[in-house]
This record gives sequence, C-alpha cells and structure tokens, in this order.
Amino acid sequence: MKNKIFVSIQVVALLAIIPVLAMAGDEHPKEHPGKHASEHPSSSAAMQSLVTMCTESADAMAARQAEKSLYDRLGGYDKILAITTEITRLHAENPDFRLMMKYVDNEKLAKSVADFVAAGTGGTEEYHGANMVDAHARHKFTEADFLSAGGDVGQAMKNLGYGENEINEIVCILVSMKDMVIYE
Repeated sequence: MKNKIFVSIQVVALLAIIPVLAMAGDEHPKEHPGKHASEHPSSSAAMQSLVTMCTESADAMAARQAEKSLYDRLGGYDKILAITTEITRLHAENPDFRLMMKYVDNEKLAKSVADFVAAGTGGTEEYHGANMVDAHARHKFTEADFLSAGGDVGQAMKNLGYGENEINEIVCILVSMKDMVIYE
C-alpha cells in the first residue's frame, strides 16, 4: 500500500511537469521560458496556501482512496489518457511552457504520462521512464513555473468534467512532490 501511495504521489508531479520529460534527450535549445519566482512574489504564498489546504484535507483524501482507488475515480486508463492529452495541449498553449513544448510529440508524451499515472493510481499499467529527480535535474523550475504547470493540470481536469475532490487530490499529490522539481 505504501508503494502505491508513493507512486501515486509521483504521478501528479509528472503531470505538472510534462514539458521537462518532453525535453529529455532532445537536441533543441533549452531556453527557460518561465517567469522566475522573484518576478512573482505571491508564488511562495500561493504554494504555502496549497500546502495548508492539502494538510487539512489529508484525512478526507485518505478515506476516498480507501473506498475507491484514484485510478477508478479518474475513470480508468482511457480517461487518464484524455487527461494527459489535455494537459499536453494546455502546456503547449501556456506562454510559460510553449517553447519547451514546441519540439514534443504530444501524442507519445501523453501516452507515456498516462502509463505513469495509471501505474501510480491503482491501474495495471507499467511505467518505464525517468524518475522525477532525474527528469528535472537539468531544468531550473521555480515555484511560479510549478504553479503555472499545476494550473494547467487543474484546468485540464475541469475541462474534462472532474470534480473538486479528484482535482484537489491530484493537486495535493503534486504539491507533495514539489521539492523534486523546483530548483530555484
């Protein structure tokens, strides 16, 4: 059970930082299109607010997970693939990630991320890609970048009709992984 929870946590962070995975191994410029946290003094406050919300809702999230896996609540693999496809679309439109996403095979990336999400939320799929730290080690993401990516995740889920409970659970898993992807 602890392994499933840990993998579930990894899933959301991966969703939020899809552009980084797309850049791994390509030979295009790695210009950082995001805004730095110093340009967004409210980023730290927003992050702290999310941490507080997640801490306060931890028992309710655990109860939902005990009743039905997040994989099942998200609707299984095909619905997860729809989420990751929508996230890649939104990242490609997001000014903070547009340059990174320019060189990405969105379909391939969405499938890979969907495998990761499914494996980490209770599905039978397996993920064989990079871990969070290795996937992000050469990038300099800030809290502002992290929040921007997370905004795309939440918007994608809203666009597909997910409710507040599932969105918040995904956001809280993402927040719990922030130190693996924020480097500045």
